[in-house]
Amino acid sequence: MGRMTRSTALRIAAALSVLVAIIGITLFDLPNLVLGARDSEAPFGLVLGSFTSGVLALVAAYGAWRLQKWGAVLLIAVNAFWIVQAVSSLLFDRTSAEMLFASLMLVHHIVVISFCLWRERVVSAV
Repeated sequence: MGRMTRSTALRIAAALSVLVAIIGITLFDLPNLVLGARDSEAPFGLVLGSFTSGVLALVAAYGAWRLQKWGAVLLIAVNAFWIVQAVSSLLFDRTSAEMLFASLMLVHHIVVISFCLWRERVVSAV
């Protein structure tokens, strides 16, 4: 079985982030943006921040997929922000479904950051 390369790890990180960003944008952000600040189900600042982080994740994923250092760095920054969101959900949400979702997202974000920091092991011939 072969070892995972840095390029493979970055592409997996990019794909995972695109998946989460698209789900967040389509199921949460766009419906609340359409409702507007007055009728949004969530605080509108949170909606705007979530939408912005989703778009940034898509841009970062493009850069990471193309193996650009800036893409990996931006992907780490976005997922670090998402970790803060997940932890705050774990601390303040009340339903078990919300806590399960936040827990899954927390694991996702840690995995993505790990893939962005992936280094190939160099085997010494000594």
